[in-house]
Amino acid sequence: MYKLNTTTKRWIWNTWDTYPPEWFITILWNDMPTSPITSTSHTKHLRNKILCEVTGKKRCGDLPEFPHRLGITSFQERTESQKGQVTFHTHLHLYNSSAGSAIITDPQEGLWQNSAQLHFLIRYKLGTKIQKLLKSTTQGNEGVVVKKWEQEHHRYYNMKEMERQKKKVLTRYTQDDDLLLDVLNSDLLPYHHR
Repeated sequence: MYKLNTTTKRWIWNTWDTYPPEWFITILWNDMPTSPITSTSHTKHLRNKILCEVTGKKRCGDLPEFPHRLGITSFQERTESQKGQVTFHTHLHLYNSSAGSAIITDPQEGLWQNSAQLHFLIRYKLGTKIQKLLKSTTQGNEGVVVKKWEQEHHRYYNMKEMERQKKKVLTRYTQDDDLLLDVLNSDLLPYHHR
């Protein structure tokens, strides 16, 4: 398991070193999924809406391949309530926002100048089409939180969670008890182990 996690980190960081992330987004789902499979399905729907919006494509099948468009790394993170119920929420790391985007005017500035613009897109413009997105804006229970990506904090954010979750016995809820990377919804460059 140690080698898997080490290789996974290198794979992610290989992509992030080439395409430094710009935004860190936390997404809560209104059905509080107890399975990473459900959370992954919700994320796929949101991811497709975001990518179609920024590329101007109508269908997911017409999306260009990464790195010719916005890149997203997704993590399905577990939380455990005081009563012991395990639920999942999603973290998205966005990068390469100037590539292949139909809605930007200046590629040097990237897609969004501030977190409010990206928050508006996800919560209000696309959120109306995503039934499972939590619409709450109550502080501490926001369905969408967008932050500028900060290397010191966000590069290790989900990696630390892998270490923390290893200490918990949650194998009933996942195929792999400590791998949080959502491979199906992540745009990662090929990684060649040396």
